[in-house]
Amino acid sequence: MYSKIEGSIITARFDKETDFFTDLVDLCNKYEVKSGTVLWAIGMLKEFQIGYWNGNDYEKETFRERLELVSLHGSIAENDPRFHIHAAGARGNHGIVGGHLFSAKVDPLVEIQIMKITGFSMSRELDNSDGLYKLVIK
Repeated sequence: MYSKIEGSIITARFDKETDFFTDLVDLCNKYEVKSGTVLWAIGMLKEFQIGYWNGNDYEKETFRERLELVSLHGSIAENDPRFHIHAAGARGNHGIVGGHLFSAKVDPLVEIQIMKITGFSMSRELDNSDGLYKLVIK
């Protein structure tokens, strides 16, 4: 991984065969990101596991082939679940799949930009009425 920070903006490149979320955790640890936003990411992912919230649980599906990222963004909280990331990827036939990102491997690379938030904090709390972890801004 290669990365730089300017002000509150972190730009990085994740490399082939690394785990996307492991790289994201490492990047947040390196720059002490407790709360933040994943502004965007481009590149390609494989073993792309996404989910769709059906009102009770996530319906998950894994796409083994490489997908071209056409959108990836989300939030970073101080507690678990730390990341809430949504992603959309294009398949070889130009069809798009997307949803809540659960796991993925980088192949061949991902370029990503994060904004570190320092003026307030973000955490998640479980809402028992619907089973979702909801963002709390303090």
